[in-house]
Amino acid sequence: MIHPQSLPASERDLYSKLRQILTQPGLLRGNLVVSERTCGKPTCHCYKDKTNRHRSLYLSFSSSGKHRRLYIPPEWEAEVRDWVGRYQQVRDVLEKLSSACLLRLEKREV
Repeated sequence: MIHPQSLPASERDLYSKLRQILTQPGLLRGNLVVSERTCGKPTCHCYKDKTNRHRSLYLSFSSSGKHRRLYIPPEWEAEVRDWVGRYQQVRDVLEKLSSACLLRLEKREV
């Protein structure tokens, strides 16, 4: 078993960053997708000007092997963006930690 103090400073920093990220609530796996569409109502601004469409935000993700999209109301956008971003940060840090552990394993420094 490796003692945390015996790890290189770069790895200790990664573990610290991971703990910091995980102290904040909300992790969400998926991608945010913006959909723009025209509604078809003759009196609507989108009907007259095709460049001025209605905007909708969706979370795109897979669950139980099926691809899904979930509508995100405008008032939730900032929070959901934070959750998706936080998940990506965790994933990036885990990739770096995994690479560092693999390198130590290859060097037989476990």
